[in-house]
Amino acid sequence: MAHMQKVSDTPDHHMPRVLIVCGPTASGKTNLAVSLAKRFDGELVSADSRQIYKYVDVITGKDLPLQSRASVRQTLKYRDKEYTLVTHTIDTIPVWMYDVMTPDEQCSISLYRFLANAAISDILSRGKLPVIVGGAGLYIDSIVHPPETIDIPPDLKAREYRNTLTAEALQADLASLDPERLAMMNISDRNNPRRLIRAIEIAQWQAEHDSILPTARGFDCFWVGIKWPIDALSARIRARVNERWGSGAIDEVKRLKALYKVLPGAEILGFIPIMQFLDKQVTEAEAKDAWVNDEIAYAKRQMVWFKKDKRIEWFDITDKNYPENVEKSVARWHNINHA
Repeated sequence: MAHMQKVSDTPDHHMPRVLIVCGPTASGKTNLAVSLAKRFDGELVSADSRQIYKYVDVITGKDLPLQSRASVRQTLKYRDKEYTLVTHTIDTIPVWMYDVMTPDEQCSISLYRFLANAAISDILSRGKLPVIVGGAGLYIDSIVHPPETIDIPPDLKAREYRNTLTAEALQADLASLDPERLAMMNISDRNNPRRLIRAIEIAQWQAEHDSILPTARGFDCFWVGIKWPIDALSARIRARVNERWGSGAIDEVKRLKALYKVLPGAEILGFIPIMQFLDKQVTEAEAKDAWVNDEIAYAKRQMVWFKKDKRIEWFDITDKNYPENVEKSVARWHNINHA
């Protein structure tokens, strides 16, 4: 079956072009994105919630060449903190958004968007094609379709107090600030303190800033999705875990444990099972199985997320013409932009 470009978004071909390669973990996104970047003169922008951290190359599967060295590209300030954007090179192609922060930091969606947009602007300024590649749907959407409230900062001091309040008390606070917002929330959200607190923060920010919100930057996007049978993907995940286990993942976690007392980045899959193995709470086989199961569960969540997205053109990895089909569809979109 021929793969035709989707036109549901009615793209404006005068807007900057961005190619997106998405799909579940272990699906081969980076290799495909590198191949497409070589064909269409692009550079990669990682949309991976784990590879954004420094010092976790093996456990997160950055697949960098041996002795890979980062090239410093620019330093940016975000809410009074400086971040340095670097690029690594995979098969001659620069990759942005690796190694942005240390594993004791949290990366908000707003921060990711700010830094990734800086990388994209740099790539576009040199006449090259940004290729966003990753499995973090929220990260990708923060660039191409961000919610209007994405850049409203949390009120951390007020959160300490609000975290002590009941859902009923929070509802009353929100009702006094923005009764329409409260009325629009479903029953689940109205009884969820975390979501009520965030709604209060948004209502307060809008009141203080006269409801002025930043506008999203527009892009002409083409979405490539990689589809795998779950059994084949699960087997691939197990092989990758076994390979990483024997290629330095244990030593990587040991170093992290020695460097940091608190690790918000510890949601990195594989970290907890390896820690449990090092603490002799589980056997090596049990730790590997737990890591594999966590990765498979993550892949399934990613597939559920992306399956709902009608912008994505899906390509089946089991199709013998898979690489050619992808390249032809991207070329069709790319050529439209140059017509």
